[in-house]
Amino acid sequence: MKINTNSNNLNFDALRIAKAGNLDIYRISGVNDLKFLKTLPESVKTENLMPNLSLQQYSRWNEMLQYAVQHSMHPDNITYLSAVDDKPCGIITFLPDKITRLDCICTWPVEFGKKVKLAGQTLFYQLFRDFQIFNAKKIKLEAITNGPYDTVSKYEQLGFIQTDVLPTKVKMELSLQKADESFKKLSERIDYDLTEPERVNLFELFA
Repeated sequence: MKINTNSNNLNFDALRIAKAGNLDIYRISGVNDLKFLKTLPESVKTENLMPNLSLQQYSRWNEMLQYAVQHSMHPDNITYLSAVDDKPCGIITFLPDKITRLDCICTWPVEFGKKVKLAGQTLFYQLFRDFQIFNAKKIKLEAITNGPYDTVSKYEQLGFIQTDVLPTKVKMELSLQKADESFKKLSERIDYDLTEPERVNLFELFA
């Protein structure tokens, strides 16, 4: 992925915090990181990454990435970026609270026609780790129903239950007990290792 920028003199402070298999996990922690995230929708063209989807599905997928980036700008949100082979492949952003709100999760391929293995599950693993730390009681989200893939069933496999059905999305939630169960299950398939936090320049890293 090539991202053009003239911002070489800015200070960057994203933190590489973990390694999960072949995925690196970065915590977004500063204004300049958000500037990098704003460039992602211009660089990730889902229609050039995954074949055999409709124009509407590509549009919805691109919209979800835009939505994730938009919500990462919220000063109270926690945002993580994942990457494989030095290429971004996923983003998750959520508002930590007793009732944690998952605003958006979006993943994408880095090679044509090949999904990144465990990309979404690894970001959920990171969410569940944080969920335990800030002693939350429940996670809520809204799953889209008109996107390229069946997100509702994927979330149900993680223990989420439906609470309301709307025209293009389903409201869902996950209890503390179910979150603990899902975290344990994900721990069995995801080789997650915390690393010494390292500050990185995202523009240079993903140039």
